[in-house]
Amino acid sequence: MEEQIFCDGIGRIAVIGGVVRLDLFTYSPSETDANGNPRPVLSHRIVMGTEGFLHSSEKVIEAVQAIQRARQTPSRQSPPQPAQSRAQGQPLAASPPVQPVPPSPQPTAKPPQSPPTKPPFP
Repeated sequence: MEEQIFCDGIGRIAVIGGVVRLDLFTYSPSETDANGNPRPVLSHRIVMGTEGFLHSSEKVIEAVQAIQRARQTPSRQSPPQPAQSRAQGQPLAASPPVQPVPPSPQPTAKPPQSPPTKPPFP
């Protein structure tokens, strides 16, 4: 692994012309909104095809389910520290190796595009 990117969340997901764009944001340490809360600022954008996005969303769902199971299971031991888990490279849950998703047939007509949602940043 060459690079790690930190973000506080996904601000917007837009699907335009068969390409999915995920706008990642971080909270500004110096800029605030009218209520004094840190302002979310666009930090990175992930761009991928729809098939890759659909496969990725399945992996996100698996991680959410693993986190929910871990929260429901009472642990007799203290949980490992986040730094230890990352250093050891332990996955959230055992999952089968990633298999490539076969491409789906391309539609002949463009499906109607919904307008992108408004991001939490300008």
